[in-house]
Amino acid sequence: MDFDKAVTDVFDLIASIAGKLTSTPEIPDVTGYDVSALLSDEDLGDPALFFTQDTTVPDIRFKKTGQLPFVSVWEGSYPSPIETVFPENNTVYVKHFRLDGRKGAPVIVMLNGLHVDAAFDFYFEWWALRFASWGFETAMVTIPYSQRRTPEGSFSGQYLMTPETRWTLLSFRQSFADVQVFINWLNENGAGSVGLFGVSFGGVLSGAYACNASNADFAIMCMPPVDMADLFAKWDYADDWRRREAAGELTMLSDDRAHALMSLRRMKPRVPVKNMFMASGRYDHLVPVETVEATDEAWGGMPWLRVYPTGHINTFALNFRLIADLQCFLKKEIL
Repeated sequence: MDFDKAVTDVFDLIASIAGKLTSTPEIPDVTGYDVSALLSDEDLGDPALFFTQDTTVPDIRFKKTGQLPFVSVWEGSYPSPIETVFPENNTVYVKHFRLDGRKGAPVIVMLNGLHVDAAFDFYFEWWALRFASWGFETAMVTIPYSQRRTPEGSFSGQYLMTPETRWTLLSFRQSFADVQVFINWLNENGAGSVGLFGVSFGGVLSGAYACNASNADFAIMCMPPVDMADLFAKWDYADDWRRREAAGELTMLSDDRAHALMSLRRMKPRVPVKNMFMASGRYDHLVPVETVEATDEAWGGMPWLRVYPTGHINTFALNFRLIADLQCFLKKEIL
């Protein structure tokens, strides 16, 4: 009996049951919104235009809201560089865990995943304390349409990925833009090296940022779907996409622009590859290990690629090997 595979099956079963017990609202219809003024055909066809370099430093007024071991907690907000039709989504919220009595510490910007609501903040706060004990500050940046940025009447992340290509790519672009100006703020205010940390979809955002921005120093990607074709084929919208493509419509299933702009496999890191940590699971049904290995080859070999005998959930849940490997990576490459 393969013990690791059995544990993975248990985690996947629990996740499957939880999904079936949770009622999911209908897919939002965004076809009535024209977002071409925010994302043109030229932007879609050129990654350099899509991932626009912005040197703006936002005015962020932080307020101390708590005290934890090693760190004080400060919260603030700033306008998103991209203004969408939903006013709730146009403000970016940050929770900054600052090391007490230390200036110029390295900072890890943490990005939540898809459909992650505030109930999961405890997980990121746990990581914030862990990183603090290793000498890092952290900042939780809320990605578009999530948590406090959720439009009224919807659930967290519902509008982040929809069946409509331009809308979804605009959300991806907004995530990049929001993080970029916040890192500008960190640099303006004396931060040390700055990196990204994300899980699943947040891992994709972290990796894409390190591949396309000029102000990142490292990235930590946990179970990122490195080729979005793997994810799109299994997504909730896949059957709808197949029907539409059978009728002659181009969807995200086969639109190469979407794959090029969202797939890490199609990108190249702008930071040294030794500063890219990627965690993957051998039994991950969303992120095939073969695709991860192909990405590793395309990037010239990642010294810090770690493939665990786990699935998508237990790669980061109760994975003490991941914790030890991350500590080693940060101590050796970043500090």
